[in-house]
Amino acid sequence: MAVWHKEVWNSIDTSVDNADIVALYRRWLAERGQSGGLPDAQSFGVQGALAAWAPRLAVLDPVDGDFTYRHFGSELRDYTRADMTGRRLSEGDDYYGSEFAAFCRDSYRRVLERGQPLYTVHFSCRADWVFTWERLAIPLREPGGAASLVVYNQPSERRERMLQEVLNTASDAILALQPLRLSDTGTQDWMVTVVNAQFARLGGATGDHLAGLSVREALPRWDAMGFEGFCNAALQRENGQQRDIELQVDDGPPRWFSAYFGRLQDGCVIRLSDITAVKQNEQTLRESTLRLQSDNAQLRQLAWMDGLTGLSNRRALDVILEREVARARRKKEPLTLVMCDIDHFKAFNDFYGHLIGDDCIREVAHVLAETTVRSSDLVARYGGEEFVLVLPSTSIRGGLEVVQRTQAALHARALPDATSPGEKLLTLSFGVAEFDAEVDDSATALLERADAALYSAKHLGRNRVATYAEGMTGRARR
Repeated sequence: MAVWHKEVWNSIDTSVDNADIVALYRRWLAERGQSGGLPDAQSFGVQGALAAWAPRLAVLDPVDGDFTYRHFGSELRDYTRADMTGRRLSEGDDYYGSEFAAFCRDSYRRVLERGQPLYTVHFSCRADWVFTWERLAIPLREPGGAASLVVYNQPSERRERMLQEVLNTASDAILALQPLRLSDTGTQDWMVTVVNAQFARLGGATGDHLAGLSVREALPRWDAMGFEGFCNAALQRENGQQRDIELQVDDGPPRWFSAYFGRLQDGCVIRLSDITAVKQNEQTLRESTLRLQSDNAQLRQLAWMDGLTGLSNRRALDVILEREVARARRKKEPLTLVMCDIDHFKAFNDFYGHLIGDDCIREVAHVLAETTVRSSDLVARYGGEEFVLVLPSTSIRGGLEVVQRTQAALHARALPDATSPGEKLLTLSFGVAEFDAEVDDSATALLERADAALYSAKHLGRNRVATYAEGMTGRARR
């Protein structure tokens, strides 16, 4: 149970920091030196030399192996919430605890046996707001020769002070309030009951003794903090509220806090945890994520882009065409695929050279992109001088209209081709196929039918359009 910290018999005045105890001890030594024995209880008692210390003194008389309290000071009554005057020490067994009472009886007996003072420090066993006590028990001589004891008692550590120190060392800012209704205005205010140093600093407090003050008097920044509504809401709720709040602190940048508002008896408690570093890390992570997403999007775009023309490449075509075929099958909507090829391109490349050949491919890509105007349409470079147009929600008739616009635009440009017969202009051949759920079990099947139609257009003389018909086969052309 109780643990007794310290017990000092000799040279108490050089072992103790308590000025009152040192003064009492030295005064006792002086009185004993003058009398040659124990000091006289009448001149050296609570009615005499020790009157100034009477609120903290207990006077005890030995009775049949026990002790009776003749005086129990007012401060002792306040701390222990009891008055032992006229009662025996043993009567406090149930109140103080038997171990404490036994400790006291043993200590007091030894004081009387030795005829010298004893200083002790021990935990409090009863006083709620006292953590440890300092005691000085001094023996006196009563008229007639009987001995008595005067015991000086003072809290060495008070729990409220220790609690305040604990709160002040906490990383969180803590404030406890009680509602206070002002009679002059009829508006609600709050009284500070507990506040630690961290909250006082955030609230702009300039003094140290804030408990008992109006919150606006104690914390000049209270209104700017914007906590009034949360405190009012806390009074109406069984469970507290947690939210992230940004606050201006001193003259520096705003800081983020995780704020808890909860009901405390009939008042409110606020706890603020600084999460600025967490928020900054989250912001950094968000920014990094956005940059990464942007980089990934650019990489994906580059991975799906044909480097020469800027159109979608074969990889993109494969993915998107597969998706559009699945969509057309699911929604039973039309889908048309157009495959086109630059006529006589090998001869063109041999005649003009590869650089001019690349320019030619870019020009054709530009024409196809201009004439395929819907955002849902896809123009992709299939490979070499071949291109594919994916036209969702488009019948074969609509696909042919796109081809006609492309032919007209290409003719209007009048790109020269010395290797081409007739008008010596660059021409394209087209193969067109519409998705058929009964025939096309995959995107590859639709692509093969468009390729077969293109082969037919080439075989029939180039610079023309062919639509897929049963029995067509593709490839082996130029």
